[in-house]
Amino acid sequence: EYEIEEILDSKVNRQCRNCQLSYLVRWTRYEGTNEETSWLLATELSHVSELVSGFHSTYLTKPSQLLN
Repeated sequence: EYEIEEILDSKVNRQCRNCQLSYLVRWTRYEGTNEETSWLLATELSHVSELVSGFHSTYLTKPSQLLN
């Protein structure tokens, strides 16, 4: 199983019809490779909610939810 080391950034893709919140994550044990980081949808991070909360505690202005 892949393990997320930390969350680096968040964004909302506003170019789509159903805009979705995504997070840039750094994977454990992939340092120095092309696979070290990748964007994941917020819905894929329910198992690391403590990392998401910690990220938003540090970066208060980063997108954290979608507004209608």
